[in-house]
Amino acid sequence: MDTKAIKPKDLKNKIDEFLLIDVRGEGYFLIDHLKNAINIESTQRISYIAKENRDKKILLYCHHGITAKYISDELAQMGFDNVYYLDGSFSELVKQGFEIVFYNKE
Repeated sequence: MDTKAIKPKDLKNKIDEFLLIDVRGEGYFLIDHLKNAINIESTQRISYIAKENRDKKILLYCHHGITAKYISDELAQMGFDNVYYLDGSFSELVKQGFEIVFYNKE
């Protein structure tokens, strides 16, 4: 099964179609992340979510797309066809005006 990729520019009008999973470390997630994203680093946990939500598209993202692609490849090999990865960097999402939640000390 092939891995599915989506570019930041193509995600702009489709973001509401996806369950967003940030696969970066928790510290990075706490600093900033896409609005409505959840933070999961474990392929096993993501596979459980993918299995329980087969009717939903799941988008994995990370700093530069490498880790998200790697996990997406693993999940595709397990037979999941509802998992996509962001083919681009998190900073591209920020530059393109995606809604980002930033850490607030208050």
